[in-house]
Amino acid sequence: MKRVLVLATNFSQASFRVRIAALAPLLAQRGFALDMQLRPKGWLAGPKLWKLLGSARDAHAVILQRKLLDPWDAARLRRHARRIFYDVDDAVMYHNRPVGFVSRWRTDRRFHSTAKVLDHVVAGNEYLADVFRREGRPASLIPTMVDCARYIIKKHESTDTPRLVWIGSNSTLNYLEKFLPALEQAAREVNGLRLLTIGDKTISSSILRIEHETWCEQTEAAALCRGDIGIAPTPVDQWTLGKCGFKILQYMAAGLPVIASPVGANQQIVLDEVTGLLAREPEAWPVLIARLAGDVSLRERMGRAGRELAASQYSLEVAADEWARLLDC
Repeated sequence: MKRVLVLATNFSQASFRVRIAALAPLLAQRGFALDMQLRPKGWLAGPKLWKLLGSARDAHAVILQRKLLDPWDAARLRRHARRIFYDVDDAVMYHNRPVGFVSRWRTDRRFHSTAKVLDHVVAGNEYLADVFRREGRPASLIPTMVDCARYIIKKHESTDTPRLVWIGSNSTLNYLEKFLPALEQAAREVNGLRLLTIGDKTISSSILRIEHETWCEQTEAAALCRGDIGIAPTPVDQWTLGKCGFKILQYMAAGLPVIASPVGANQQIVLDEVTGLLAREPEAWPVLIARLAGDVSLRERMGRAGRELAASQYSLEVAADEWARLLDC
């Protein structure tokens, strides 16, 4: 069994759970034992971090998950590691909110120092892969995957209260808020329309009825099936172009048709008119929502196609095979 040291920042982060931790049993079957370690934090973490980075000498390879390293940490890891892989599913070299010059400079420095020491980048979409290729790093595409076995398949029925569903974190809630006027217009045109949000927080509206369920890993599958149409409204900027569409894969795994903005990986995951619909401008959202809300057979057909696509092309087995190939090179 070959030991692979995984350096992570947060074990509870969705990126780590679905892109790394979920693959551990499958990679073990393929001869690779993931030794998952949290990167020490705080002012007194220096000695612990240096010891952890030094332990790379005993590993077959290192997977650095999302984290950008300071120049001295990157140099130490490079000195001890045989091969360094970088797994990324967000535009970590940019920011998802306005920041000052110092923060931009620090991120840019960490990005370049980290990119310099990498042997291979495993990116969640082509946009991210190209960012690292411009730094001279080889990059492979392994989309974010979904464990379809965890999800209940929606049984679509005619309804007088069609329900949109959105699942996401606080960091993406503002995307939903930006598209609220379009969703409110849909509520004016579709009788009984409502929105279910699944997350830590929600938004409010005096026009669109909004229901909320606090996110929990154990209940998210059942919560998704309360919806009829999964939505992924996404604005366009440097950060969102790096998004890898996990919520869309969750909708598809649950057998829901999807309406999404064609941003980042969304436009590759959603097969327009097959597994869902792409809303290319805000004005399209009410039209597309009305179309799916009023056609149960279309919802059922697209939901079934989405589930089949998620199971065949975005399964954990596919990701594990590709990771094993890279680690064995």
